[in-house]
Amino acid sequence: MRTIYEMAYDLNCKGVTVYRDGSRDGQVLSTGATADAAAKRKGEGSSEAGDVIELKEHISEVEMENERLKKMLFDVEAENLNRRMKRSRPDKLRGTTIRRETPLGVMFVNVTEDEKGQPFEVFINLGKAGGSAMADAEALGRMLSLALRSGIPLMEIHKQLRGISSDRAVGLGPNKVLSMPDAVGQALYEWWQDKQGVQQDLLSTHVAPQAAAPAPMVAVPVTVGAAQQKMERTAHDTGEFIGSCPDCGSQLEFAEGCVKCHTCGFSECG
Repeated sequence: MRTIYEMAYDLNCKGVTVYRDGSRDGQVLSTGATADAAAKRKGEGSSEAGDVIELKEHISEVEMENERLKKMLFDVEAENLNRRMKRSRPDKLRGTTIRRETPLGVMFVNVTEDEKGQPFEVFINLGKAGGSAMADAEALGRMLSLALRSGIPLMEIHKQLRGISSDRAVGLGPNKVLSMPDAVGQALYEWWQDKQGVQQDLLSTHVAPQAAAPAPMVAVPVTVGAAQQKMERTAHDTGEFIGSCPDCGSQLEFAEGCVKCHTCGFSECG
């Protein structure tokens, strides 16, 4: 541009018009490079348009993938929700009733099972209808039934119930019952053991005859059961610890035909 203006000055020109080649689509004067420049600009424009189109396609693919993932997530959540919902009860169910001694009296625990042999409901009967103990037992049975029908494993329920203690306890050794919930946990575990034994028997019936020979029978002396019964009778006769006093928390003893506390004088006989 400087060279052009200096040349116009030297030539005493009154005016000068400068056209930068390729600066406009339509110009008065042009050289051979004008067409190449226009083609280059069109090429750059088409390249930019192609980049924009490619970017739009990528955005569309990402949005479609997001929608697919959202739908998959909703399906999984719906499946989990259906799994947590309470199963409907059929008209007929098989059940097993287990008797247990508890600090509040004799309790009967009935465990029903579905067509697949899985635990379905738990019914608990303790004492007379309308009593406070029966009310607690009914509430516990309803919650256990709701948990089983909602897919909670039986052994997880058993772990939560076992070991709950109260102010009294009955039984000795492995037969010791600390409370009514502890007795329910023991009954559930006994039902589970029986079911495991049935499954083992079913599996053993399908074993080939040429399989391993059965283990030899071992005779167990009957004196063990007699000793256990004698130990239980001795516990009541000698005043062994059978629970805690509800008033002072000291040890209760069975003496003179009644449960007594020698610390504060509490007696169940009045």
